[in-house]
Amino acid sequence: MEDRSRRRRFISRACLGAVLFVPAAGATGQSRVPLGDEVETPRLPSAVRDDDIHVSGTLAFLFKSPDGADVVHVIGESRIRIGDPDGEVLSSREAVLWISAVPGADPPHDRVEIYLRDDAAMREPAGTIWTGPVLFATVATRGRVYVHHDYQASDSTEETRVYQEGAAVREALRGGAAADAGPVSSIQVFRPPAEKSADQTEIPSFVSYRSRSLSSDVVDGRRLVTAVGDVAIFRGKPGSDRFVEIRAEGAVIFLPFERDVGPDTTRPPAEVGDETGDADSGTVPMDALAVRPEGFAELGVGGTRVDGVYLEGDVVLTTVRNSIRASRLYYDFEHDRALILDAVVRVDLPERNVPLFIRAAEVRQLSARQLEATDAMITTSEFHAPHYHVGARKVELVDRTQTDFYGRRTVPRTGTFQLRDATLNIAGLPVLYWPVIRGEIDEGETSIRGVSVGYSRSFGAELQTEWRLFNVLGAEPPEGFDGTLKLDYFSDRGPAAGVDLDYRRDDSFGELRSYVIHDEGEDNLGTGRKNIEPENDLRGRFLMRHRQYLQDDWQLTFELSYISDRNFLEEYFEKEFDIEKEQETLIYLKKQVDHWAFTAHLQYRILDFTTQTERLPDFSFRLVGEPVGERLTWFSEARAGFVRYRAAETTLRDFLQFGRGHVDSSGTTARTETRQELDAPLDIGPMRIVPFVSGRAGAWDDTPELGGDGRVFGAYGVRGSMYFWRVDEELRSAMWDVDGVRHIIKPDFVVWGSHTNLDSDGLYPFDEDVEGIDEVDGVSFGVRQRWQTRRGPPDARRTVDVVTWDVDVGAFNDAESDEFTYGFASFARPENSVSRNYVNHSLIWRINDATALVNDINYDMNDGEIDAYNVSLVVERTPRLTYLLAYRFIEETESNLIGFGANYELNEKYTLALREEFDLDRGKTLDLTVGLLRRYPRWDVILAFNVDEAEDDVGISMSLVPQGFPGAAIGPRRFTGLVESMKIQNR
Repeated sequence: MEDRSRRRRFISRACLGAVLFVPAAGATGQSRVPLGDEVETPRLPSAVRDDDIHVSGTLAFLFKSPDGADVVHVIGESRIRIGDPDGEVLSSREAVLWISAVPGADPPHDRVEIYLRDDAAMREPAGTIWTGPVLFATVATRGRVYVHHDYQASDSTEETRVYQEGAAVREALRGGAAADAGPVSSIQVFRPPAEKSADQTEIPSFVSYRSRSLSSDVVDGRRLVTAVGDVAIFRGKPGSDRFVEIRAEGAVIFLPFERDVGPDTTRPPAEVGDETGDADSGTVPMDALAVRPEGFAELGVGGTRVDGVYLEGDVVLTTVRNSIRASRLYYDFEHDRALILDAVVRVDLPERNVPLFIRAAEVRQLSARQLEATDAMITTSEFHAPHYHVGARKVELVDRTQTDFYGRRTVPRTGTFQLRDATLNIAGLPVLYWPVIRGEIDEGETSIRGVSVGYSRSFGAELQTEWRLFNVLGAEPPEGFDGTLKLDYFSDRGPAAGVDLDYRRDDSFGELRSYVIHDEGEDNLGTGRKNIEPENDLRGRFLMRHRQYLQDDWQLTFELSYISDRNFLEEYFEKEFDIEKEQETLIYLKKQVDHWAFTAHLQYRILDFTTQTERLPDFSFRLVGEPVGERLTWFSEARAGFVRYRAAETTLRDFLQFGRGHVDSSGTTARTETRQELDAPLDIGPMRIVPFVSGRAGAWDDTPELGGDGRVFGAYGVRGSMYFWRVDEELRSAMWDVDGVRHIIKPDFVVWGSHTNLDSDGLYPFDEDVEGIDEVDGVSFGVRQRWQTRRGPPDARRTVDVVTWDVDVGAFNDAESDEFTYGFASFARPENSVSRNYVNHSLIWRINDATALVNDINYDMNDGEIDAYNVSLVVERTPRLTYLLAYRFIEETESNLIGFGANYELNEKYTLALREEFDLDRGKTLDLTVGLLRRYPRWDVILAFNVDEAEDDVGISMSLVPQGFPGAAIGPRRFTGLVESMKIQNR
């Protein structure tokens, strides 16, 4: 009687939980923009191609379609390459190919029809990129189709949605105008049909359950099953999108009022009890049930219809998305809703290798993909009192991860979150507050992208913060957009703020960079450039770059750049100043089709401290590789427009680029110029010989001599190259990690002569490759060698380049006397060579997979000296030691540097990092950094010390790096990756 009374109280609590939950749940409802790019290797038009097609993906289904075509259905990171590595590349999450012979075709060939589904993209050799939710491509080829996959199946996928969509598009094209288009490749973009939302997904409601003790009761016309002891409840296939597993100490299972659940349904407990147990109580003895070897009673194995379940005691709910621990839980299987009390939600983020924990007094699952928590604590720590966490009055999570037709994830986890009344808490104390935060689940649990504190002599105490712009604004980001808000403070300089924006859509991409600071300090830019006082206290920059893909192969590029003064970018964004694209303001329109392109270029200089050419506007046309008869190939280039050379004060850039001192600015100059070239390629044995002749003619209505002038330029010569190789399978060495050797040699040469009536000094340097050419004869000879072998584990051998060694020699009849440049011979356009006699050597020796030696030398024969030398040794003795030794000499900048870097893992908790770069000529340390990393649960702490004698700067910092979230770091950002640098292996 006592057991029966306890069981009835348990059922009463379960029914009350279900009644309280149901009404509440029902009420809740794309890199920098390239400019002036030349036409690349042409894709010559051809009715039928000879290219092979390589298809790769995770899982490949191979079968025949009803019309007899061979079908390849690829699932998971599909990639299709047509021809050589420079050919078309198609990619998507899923792809279907139909391969069928074209009947009666002359020559015989196959028609390959390709359907790309989800994140579809195609890159053509000339650079044009097609993107869209869906792409359909048709290729006619005499080549073969190769399929590379991790897993293969021969089952037909004709009943799947993706196959049926692709078959419908294929049938529509074959029945429409495209059917008469012939075998030439074609691309068309289609929008997919509207998909069923995640909440409309039909969830199977058949459930299996087991326990050490099962009994049944009838309450208000509904049969209830009571389970006590090691309760386990399952629905769906493990690993699928619809899988649910719940474990607890006790449970009450609610069966439907109507028990018509089909012929395969397991008999109810009461019926079993009528035969073998106490019919009045409904208790089912253990021997009346299917008893598993481990002693569990089991019902519903065939799939029992269950409305819901109430569970108590060490409850663990597991789905494909997350796992939840709780004291009590009610789950509605019909609607995939749940009420969870005293909950700890764990969301795994495999892309970051850390879990995300949400602790809350109450969590409501509103659907299979939506959770809502109140008074929640969010952290990456599994401890009840974490070092840091985000608190929120209300948290909403929506999982938008796409799955395939098997219910498996096909992409990294994605979704959205919203926090209301959010606080950032460190050691239990709130330090920041924001009313509403929204964002992407895969971006992190807060709107903080990065926080750094430190000290340096140039900036004083530093506080730099980065925030997810759209999260802070409480707005949903447009598709393809990502924004960052920067809020900084430097004690010796002042407060600063900025906004960065990056976006990539199907038909456009671009970026925005902005930053402004009230600067009360001085710039320190290196030796001889210290204590420079800015012209104004208010300093900053604004940059916008945008490219728009238009119809009929047109594309439009727009750039706008403003910088307050000459030194701002170098002081605050040194990396961008050193190596990234020049700051310009322009509009650039281009149409490129196959092997020709037309451009219109409008550019105006608004930064008066830079040297630029304005184009007001400038037009050009380029034709690459046009056959002329059977033996000749024609290359053409023409330009016409108005240009103006705007010179800044004389800078090192003027010397390095133009080899001259200050050049006065020009007026607006009308310019027209053309270049024509004819090649006559022929094969002599294994060698390809290409005699060529080129001519240029141009006119300018303004020159440095204060008058108009014209120029005629002619060049002639011959190019040649060949390949030969040898394979030695017997050459093996365990010490040098060599398993057979293949030696490939490619010699090449170019010899030319040229004549002109006007030297480059007689023209303004609008474009170095146009106005900068002179009458020079020259010869260049090079030998490029590769030694290859097989390396890797026995079941995954791969071919690697062990030694790469290139040697070039160039000689000219009129070598320049300018010492601030290196010699260079242009193989394709000899007139653009830099005429200093030289010998250049480049060597890379991959001693093994963990050791590499690199060496470069440039010898200037004009002055008989080595003007550049570099040698580096990188050794990675994982996991304990990685180090780098390097020496670099550059004569023109008087750089004579030695460098050393090392990471040493002292033990599992501590790693020491060291970087040193020393100037031998000046006797100064250009960079010395010492860092010590200490690993804590979910946190890495880095103490770093930095010295730069060139800029007379000293810095010290502490970095706190949450594991799995390197963007959220406290400490100068340059140190957070300190112990991850110098890697030469991919793991």
